[in-house]
Amino acid sequence: MALLASFCVGWWVTNAFVTDAITDLTRSSDSTCPIYDYVRPETVHSTILDKIMRSLVFREQSAAKLSGAIQFETTTFDTSPSVEDNPKYWAEKFQPFHDYLENTFPLVYAHLKVEKVHSWGLVYTWQGTSDKKPLLLMAHQDVVPIQEATLKDWTHPPFDGVYDGEFLWGRGSADCKNLLLGILESIEELIKIDFTPQRSIVLGFGFDEEVGGRRGASSIADLLTERYGPDSFYAIIDEGGISLIEQEGLTLALPGTSEKGSVNINIDLTTPGGHSSVPPDHTSIGIMSELVYELESKKFESFFTPKNPIYWGFQCIATHSKGINPRLKRDILNAGTDRRANRRVREHLSQDKLTRYLIQTSQAIDIIEGGAKSNALPEHVSLVVNHRVAIESTVDETVSKDLTQLLAVAAKFDLGVYDITQARQLRNDTASGRFEILYDDPLEVAPVTPINDEHWLNLAGVIRHVYEEVAYPEKYGAENPIVVAPGISTGNTDTRWYWALTEHVYRYRPGIAHTLQTKAHSVDEHIPFESHLQIIAFYFEYLQVVDALA
Repeated sequence: MALLASFCVGWWVTNAFVTDAITDLTRSSDSTCPIYDYVRPETVHSTILDKIMRSLVFREQSAAKLSGAIQFETTTFDTSPSVEDNPKYWAEKFQPFHDYLENTFPLVYAHLKVEKVHSWGLVYTWQGTSDKKPLLLMAHQDVVPIQEATLKDWTHPPFDGVYDGEFLWGRGSADCKNLLLGILESIEELIKIDFTPQRSIVLGFGFDEEVGGRRGASSIADLLTERYGPDSFYAIIDEGGISLIEQEGLTLALPGTSEKGSVNINIDLTTPGGHSSVPPDHTSIGIMSELVYELESKKFESFFTPKNPIYWGFQCIATHSKGINPRLKRDILNAGTDRRANRRVREHLSQDKLTRYLIQTSQAIDIIEGGAKSNALPEHVSLVVNHRVAIESTVDETVSKDLTQLLAVAAKFDLGVYDITQARQLRNDTASGRFEILYDDPLEVAPVTPINDEHWLNLAGVIRHVYEEVAYPEKYGAENPIVVAPGISTGNTDTRWYWALTEHVYRYRPGIAHTLQTKAHSVDEHIPFESHLQIIAFYFEYLQVVDALA
């Protein structure tokens, strides 16, 4: 399996090559990729951890809780109405789920302040006894829809929440009701041992992350910013990252420390209609098809620079792997100063789509619509292209490439081009018709979370403690340590709304299966239930560690 995330440093680097030797590391040259020390709470509650990870009774109870949550169909759609315009629509989806959470986690609701934001966003506050910066834990309540035509392909009905003793199946099992329930379960376990936080713990659960978070996370972020102020949180942890993944003989845990940008390009083509018995050489569908071909055949430039986390992840592999190809190892280590080595590494990464789009902007033709009848020429065709913008690029550069290709196709077929976003005519309209282009929901690349500070060392140390000492002591340890490296997310999370609250934003969901393995957003979404128990154990330990810090 290809590496999906990696080390990152926020230096400015131009193009796909570093012209100077990389010497300005914040750690010494012989520790570019350290193996971090274990970090444990002052008191390790071994009995509780053993119960979480190994008790069959606890496992069955936990599975029942997550199974119940899956059975609430909290789907959101791009076309969902606003909360104000149709409150009943949202109430029918989320009120039963809220009731379920309250009934399932009585200790949480008894000890934490619970608020509803914009009707269906949930904010839980476990008030601390000191004025330390609070910690924010995130997840989202909504799930992506099921395509009706795929229902027959599911092993178990998507909203039945079937637990077979090893896996738990259903929409939301991996994205991300498992994280939401795991956080609440860890809080309940802490309450049971009479843990009283010094540092306030805030939970923020949006309800429309799958469609951008404008109603849920955006409103929660506004509330928290007003209440606490900017740069007021110790850290934020949301879904994302990878834990664990095997690569070149190494086991890596890869919390996300940045996200690619994104933008949707909406293109409409209008041409004269008529009877299909006397068609033009190219109908609007044919013309749009040529544009699709151009967009897909001309890829974006790739980058392998220290600005991107993937660069530093591969430095870790080259440093610690005993099984890596010697030439690849040499190229990775020299990629910052040798153009040819850099090119070979990029070529290597581009062979697998899982790594290709960590080093370049992606394009996905997601929606195309046109035509109304078999004997009528299509007068209107629409296209939606989704881009995820490379760490070294910008939304403007992405739009510019699409516009260049659009103008070339328009010139070939003598069509006008109007840019709706910028309100400008790029090519005069003709009798043949015209393109209209609108680029919406632009999001620049996320700020890069710093590493090598106390925040990072404690996160990495708890990850090693939980996996090497609690979950798999027989598998990992001094002879086979877990390498923790910062990473990126190719998709976007609700953290996009919270950047002002802290520079320490992590995207990390514990577990032993990553998003593709769990088939999130796809048929047969499921998790190995062991992964869910690891979420509970991780937060049980991490919250105690962070609470003890100054």
